[in-house]
Formats: sequence, structure tokens, C-alpha cells
Amino acid sequence: MSEKRFKRPSVANGDGLILYCNQYSYYCHKVLQALHEKGIRFTKYEIDVTNDEHFSEWFLELNPRAELPVLQNGLLIVPGSNRILDYLEENYPKNKSLRMPIETDKLVVGFRQTIERLPIGVITIGSFLHSQHTSSPKFPFVLPVRQTILARDETLAHRLRAYATAYPAFAEVLLKKADFHDRKRAIIASEEYFCKLLTALDEFLTSVEQYLATIDVDRCWLAGTADTFTMVDISIGTLLHRLYVLGLEDRFWGEGKRPQVARYFAKSCQRESFQCVLPSKVSILRTVWINTPPVYKAGLAAVSSVLISSTLLKR
Repeated sequence: MSEKRFKRPSVANGDGLILYCNQYSYYCHKVLQALHEKGIRFTKYEIDVTNDEHFSEWFLELNPRAELPVLQNGLLIVPGSNRILDYLEENYPKNKSLRMPIETDKLVVGFRQTIERLPIGVITIGSFLHSQHTSSPKFPFVLPVRQTILARDETLAHRLRAYATAYPAFAEVLLKKADFHDRKRAIIASEEYFCKLLTALDEFLTSVEQYLATIDVDRCWLAGTADTFTMVDISIGTLLHRLYVLGLEDRFWGEGKRPQVARYFAKSCQRESFQCVLPSKVSILRTVWINTPPVYKAGLAAVSSVLISSTLLKR
């Protein structure tokens, strides 16, 4: 268990929308971009996942599953990215809609459904374990940080069982998560399974490439018009960005592979709502420093400021 003790933050007693999130979370990225895209005012509270704040008693009271993101609106708590996105669409009808039009191509509708089923956590940790399949991981997922994340992932089940003992009211859920994590680690350790995931992503992105070839990527979004930016655009943009920072872009769209996907990703990265979600350079450097083992820190300090400028999309 983490020695750091967390208390319920004062922001939790405030009015208006509060999003509990982590800036490097794939699922939080989607919600943050949707909030910016829709122009909804909200307060962002960054959960310290490095020190297990999401397993602290105050957060477990908010979401017993200890998962991010979580949206709070007064006494109403909405956990999970998909539920939050649905809540925003249903309860903020005067703001820009991100729903796909009824006439949207069924193939495009299927894209979002496929993405929602992807095991992003497995793909992320798998890329750390089987790094021979990646080319150039980007900040903050550079080698020292990956090693720290892997070390914490290795002890997660043990920590979950310790938290279950410390917080009996949440023991059942935490113990189930610990058992699930043990099973998941056994799966992730298999390079064969990871390669099957990469093959499935290849097939999916080939479908996306073929669809994009039928529209004007420079002018249109996936729904087929210039001004119809929807949740499927956020979903695919977020997926491509995760693959990019993991160092998998060369496999999927680098060196002329899937040129339409490459153009679409570049276009997605330029959108204002996407840029609003990207961590700042200072934030990334701080995260890398905190998560870097002492043996690496002397060399890292000398090169980080140069390397980070060459790998960030902007910000």
C-alpha cells in the first residue's frame, strides 16, 4: 500500500461539474476532449494514480470500482467514460452534439463499437513487455517510466488485497479486481497473444483506411461532412494517439502504410479540443521525473528538454 494518505479534496464539495481524471488515461482523454468540444464548463481534478489515490477511501466512496474517469454533478456521480459521454449528450442538449447523424454509414458506427471493445490497458502494458514490437515510444512512456509502470503493475494485485483489508466496505470489489489482475497479467505475458492483438488492430485500421479513401480526409470528418465532428472521431483520434505514444505508429501507418489514416491522425491532432487535452511540456517532464528510478535521473535531466520538444505533437 502507498504510504501517502489522501483526504477528500475540497473541490468535491463544490458546485458544477467536476471530472476526476488522470491526464495520461486513454479513457479520460476521450471525456476531456468531449467536454472541450461541447464547450461545457467543468473543474478538473487530477487523481494521483502514481501513489494510488484511486484506491484511497475517499475515492472508493465516489467509485467503488476505483476506475477513472468519474464525473460529479452535485450529489450525482457518473463513473466510466461511455456513461459520462452519454450523460453529457442527454443533459446538455443546447451544447454542440457529438452524436452521429442517423444517416451515418453503418461501417462508421461499427468503428466506435469496435474501439470500445479494445483492451487498451492490455495493449499498453503489452507494448512495454514486448518492446521489440515498438519503434520509438514517446513521452511520457519512455524506458525508465515504462519500467516503473511495469514494476507497479507487478505488485498491483498485492496492493489491492492490502486495500481490501484496510477498507472492508470495499473488500469484495477490490478482491475481485485483484483476482482479475492476476489472470490478466498471465495473458499479457504471452507474446503470442500480444501479436494477435496487433493483428486485430491491423485489420481494423485497414477497414478505417479503406473507408477514409472514399471521403475527402482533408475536408471531412468520419460522418462525411466538414462540420460533423462526432464521438467516433474522438474515439479513433484517441486510439491513434495512444498507438503513437506507445511507439506503434510505424507498424500501423508509418512509411507510407495507410496514408489516409496518417492524414486523418495529423488532422485530428490539430483540432483545438484535442490540443486542450494534451499535457503541457512541464507536466510531462514532472511525470517522467517522478516515475524515473534514481539511477536514470542524472542522464535524463540532461536530455529531456531536447527530446521532449521533438516528440510532442504540440503544447
